[in-house]
Amino acid sequence: MQGRPVTNHHLADVIAATGRSNGALARKVNTLAADRHGLDLRYDQASVYWWLRGRVPDDPVPALIADVLQGWLGRAVEVDDLGFSDRTGHLGLSVAANAEQAAATVSELWKHVVQRRTVLGSAFIISAATSAGFDWHFAPAHATAARTTGDRAVGMADVERLHRARLEFIALDRANGGGHAFTWLVDHLDRAVNPLLAGRYTTAVGRELFAAVASLTELAGWMAFDQHRTHGQGLAQRFFIQALSLARQSGDRAYAAHILSNLATQALFLDHGAEAARLARAARSGAGRAATRTLLARLAVVEARGWGLVGDRSEARAAIRRAEQAMNRATPDTDPAWLATFTPAHHAGSAMHALRDLGLYDEAARHADAALDLPESNVRTLALHQTLLATVHAGRGDLDAACATGRQALTVYPYLASARLQARLHDLERRLSRHRDVGCVRDYIEQSRELLQKP
Repeated sequence: MQGRPVTNHHLADVIAATGRSNGALARKVNTLAADRHGLDLRYDQASVYWWLRGRVPDDPVPALIADVLQGWLGRAVEVDDLGFSDRTGHLGLSVAANAEQAAATVSELWKHVVQRRTVLGSAFIISAATSAGFDWHFAPAHATAARTTGDRAVGMADVERLHRARLEFIALDRANGGGHAFTWLVDHLDRAVNPLLAGRYTTAVGRELFAAVASLTELAGWMAFDQHRTHGQGLAQRFFIQALSLARQSGDRAYAAHILSNLATQALFLDHGAEAARLARAARSGAGRAATRTLLARLAVVEARGWGLVGDRSEARAAIRRAEQAMNRATPDTDPAWLATFTPAHHAGSAMHALRDLGLYDEAARHADAALDLPESNVRTLALHQTLLATVHAGRGDLDAACATGRQALTVYPYLASARLQARLHDLERRLSRHRDVGCVRDYIEQSRELLQKP
């Protein structure tokens, strides 16, 4: 049977977790249907194939599938967990085959968010991230991005306005956190950007337009990512995948690789270390010669964090060495504008994070000065790095430094709508809690719980 892309990623993930085959699932459903309902069903491997690609079986089959999977996993599995009840559940989870499809899908995603017509799945789906990376890497070269129909003629002046809008939204995001301006940005995409995609443009303008729209969609993904610890991660993933889809149509493989590394970073946040490392490697391979040294450094350090999370010292150290070599040879002045968000401070913070996860606290601390060398406007990243450094101090046994550094981040937390900062502050408190008999720790935890509203 010729392969078609999976659209029901919820069902795919649950089946994968069981370790059983599609054929085994079909046979078990047939048996259960006969025992419970006297039904003579003839499902087979091909039937499951089509369920994974959007078909919804008639009742009572979804409930039978849930019961089979529940028995295999030894935990509760509801019909709502299988992706059958949400007909738009696949929206935004795949890379488009052409420019027209890319524009239509991202426009529909924006509209769903603005109008709240349906509640899209909130969970991050690792198989959707890896499938998107695979599709981008191995799909045929993009066709023309020109559009000859449409009421409005789109030119480079329109593209430049999108670039300026991105800078304004980035400033809001850095200073206030992702929860502050996400709704404004998506509303802007729906109202102001959607008509541009539906206009007329040449191939040259079309490629620049798709790149600019990808950058705004990517930023919306970061804002959604930053809003919630778990809820909203699925929405962020959809924005990242659609940014990847748009970047592919622009023909910019380096930028597309950068976006794929965002999905890897999101996987790290949700503790998918090995998958994050593999996504970063796929991004490096897919970028090929288009990757600048700064981009190579970013991809390598994301990979290092993935290996650090799973405790692979050899792979993590090798990736850190590659990242440092690339960063030392980088020429930021020649990098594209979208890569300006990855600075030496971001590089140092990621290296410190990987080494911290490996328990190499002294090595991690050597990156502290560089990680904190940030402009005052980058409030959130500074707070994130301060909290990370506080956990490094705690690991080294320097509790006074841990509490003092953590308190610097804690004081700005109430002004930042950032779930990432909240998660790191909770992690710091957890690490310090074993030393609650120490006065500075006791005082810090009291202040932390008051500000984080944690009982």
